[in-house]
Amino acid sequence: MAEKSFDNWKKIVVKVGTSTIVQENGQINLPIIGQLVQTLCALRNQNREVVFVTSGAVGVAINQLGFKERPNEIPRQQALAVIGQADLMAIYNQNFSFYHQITGQILLTYDVFDNPKMLENMLNALRELLKMKAIPIINENDVIAVDEMDHQHSFGDNDCLAAMVTKIIDADGLIILSDVDALYDRNPHEFANAKAIKRVGSITKQVINLASGKSNLGKGGMLTKLKAAKYLLKNDKQMLLLPGSEPDGILKALSGQEIGTLFANEYK
Repeated sequence: MAEKSFDNWKKIVVKVGTSTIVQENGQINLPIIGQLVQTLCALRNQNREVVFVTSGAVGVAINQLGFKERPNEIPRQQALAVIGQADLMAIYNQNFSFYHQITGQILLTYDVFDNPKMLENMLNALRELLKMKAIPIINENDVIAVDEMDHQHSFGDNDCLAAMVTKIIDADGLIILSDVDALYDRNPHEFANAKAIKRVGSITKQVINLASGKSNLGKGGMLTKLKAAKYLLKNDKQMLLLPGSEPDGILKALSGQEIGTLFANEYK
């Protein structure tokens, strides 16, 4: 990946998962959020357009309310999402304001992508935010995004949401920050000799079989990231999977350093 140049990545979607911004003990990882915000602002200072997709609303609320784990009841999850989303945006806004960086919140459901008028309205607003040099902060609208409703509102995870946003805004690439630092040839938690795979050109059954694990507070896992990568490769887009524990790895990877896993079609 060292020979790969990302200089042409002028519009970038960055997605962060719950496991990155909420620690295993349930505490909000404020130092990581601070580093992440600093990195996103550095991308803006490079004259790149940045769209930020974040999970973590429920995880933040679990911490704020002192819960031990994510509840199973849908209405309870919805209530936590409402509480957590407000707290999450307050945390982000406090950090972004230090760099005088304007942000804006966009909450989406699957219906937006399935309704031409709604999609047009969303894209118009998002384009204006980018023209204003703001960083749109996108999350799923968990209040109405539940599968039990008449329509399939839910994306299921924000990896899928980030991939769909990447395609619909014609971004140059998606960067996913995860609690694993790359895709490995075997489970790195079980095998000390597991090796990181630097580049993946197609999502085969063999690659899918490498996926395992799921975070306790979030809904995603490696499998959802591979599904996102498959969707993007099908639409001739690229994706970088990087360690969430080192947000500045985004800058290192974009400068050409071999970090994480790049998902890109073979001819790229």
